[in-house]
Amino acid sequence: MNWALVLSGGGARGLAHIGVLQALEEIGCPLPSLVCGCSMGAIVGGLYASGMSPQAMKEWFGTSFDVTDCLSEPSTRLPWVPFSRLFRIGQGLRNLIGEDGMDSGARLHEILVELSRGKTFDETIVPFACNATDLLTGEEIVQGRGLIADAMRASSSFPGVFSPVRQDGMLLADGYLSRNTPVWIARTRGIGNVFAVYLDRFGPIQPDAIRSAFDTVLRALDCTVNARKPERRDIPTASICVESERSAFDFSRPDAQIDSGYRLAMENRDYIEAFFATGPAGAVNRALMGRAERRGTRYRGRYSRS
Repeated sequence: MNWALVLSGGGARGLAHIGVLQALEEIGCPLPSLVCGCSMGAIVGGLYASGMSPQAMKEWFGTSFDVTDCLSEPSTRLPWVPFSRLFRIGQGLRNLIGEDGMDSGARLHEILVELSRGKTFDETIVPFACNATDLLTGEEIVQGRGLIADAMRASSSFPGVFSPVRQDGMLLADGYLSRNTPVWIARTRGIGNVFAVYLDRFGPIQPDAIRSAFDTVLRALDCTVNARKPERRDIPTASICVESERSAFDFSRPDAQIDSGYRLAMENRDYIEAFFATGPAGAVNRALMGRAERRGTRYRGRYSRS
């Protein structure tokens, strides 16, 4: 079956993608024909496409993971604190004023090169693509050549946190600024069956959901990005959503976030298996799922199994 897996961005919430990948493997789903991702979805998707197993990712990002180890500035590499508090720490604050990001992203890039084993797009186990945003033109850029680590680094360059990536006359920042779930990349490559993993559904929130300056910035960007009406090519065939009250900048207890993705996928096992059903039954299932996605709902009827 020719299908694409698309992983949304969402900062710390994106660690749930690791659990989803683990569940897909346990369920016995075939390898995707293409993995697409944005931001943290690009990091998890890129590592998976490079050959890093969900179990290996789970171990690396497990309970001992400290997000400050991914920062370049020694003055910001402290015992773990909520990521939003790093704005208050020495060099990080000075960089916000005199540089183009709180952190250069050099250390993060080194880690991504190591974890992806320095692979290029031509060397992946599964074809991969991710998006970024050119700050000079405002255009969405599809990353599909060169080092996987370069693309992951560009796609996850959240404005103000990591410096944008200078590449081929462009200044690349987080793909989230363009499309947080780049289904359209798979569509333009001729893949009709697209399974997306969302990390939230945009809608009204309560005042106490805004707990920091980072939360304010992220919500403002959410409002701007989601003001764009999605085109048909932006809508997947089927999807699941790992909703969480966790801040996108809260990297505490990464194991819990990974497990939330695993549990959600396993709770939707019947739905996932219906997506992958073969023959006429599978075609009917996916048609029903796609129609429901376009309506913004979930098909509640019975799926065919054979």
